[in-house]
Amino acid sequence: MSVAGINGTANYPVYTPGKATRNVSNNNFSQQINQTKAGSIFTFHWFDTPEGDKPLGALGDKGNSSITVYKPKDFDPENPVYKVKTWDAEGNVTERMVDVSKVDAKNSDRADMFAYACYLTDSGQYPEAQSTFCGIPISNEQPENLSDSFKAGKFNWLELAKSFMQMQYDAGNLRGYLDYKKFVDFFA
Repeated sequence: MSVAGINGTANYPVYTPGKATRNVSNNNFSQQINQTKAGSIFTFHWFDTPEGDKPLGALGDKGNSSITVYKPKDFDPENPVYKVKTWDAEGNVTERMVDVSKVDAKNSDRADMFAYACYLTDSGQYPEAQSTFCGIPISNEQPENLSDSFKAGKFNWLELAKSFMQMQYDAGNLRGYLDYKKFVDFFA
């Protein structure tokens, strides 16, 4: 996946995995949207942030629901609590605070694990945690819409990562295998 634009901005960084970040004007964004097939646009709520909170990560889905993780302006490293907000397709917001020191990678919902991965990346403890987590495939048991992440059950993210790690190995993708092995080894 790549981020091709953010509506309402004049110049912004564009992220494409494996490529350097570059600046693109908003006009290019409009052209990109016009060339995109219907139903393949993901909605990110990045700028819907309370004053002083720092957005750390956002996930979006084709159903226009999303999750955004924020580092609160009053963040205390001794008590690492992040704000997680979800939006459903109609724009309804649900919010909760996540104490990332209590998240268990073997038994947590998607919102908590995403907050934990954002924390590990932001703190420098595991810089690739967020991007690796975002690449873990969604199992059949996880909710289809991200806005249902608070309601969904808990999952063993290590087992999900192990299955994806094995798939990468079987496909001969050593780089992918090593990325997920690092994730599994970090939490094991």
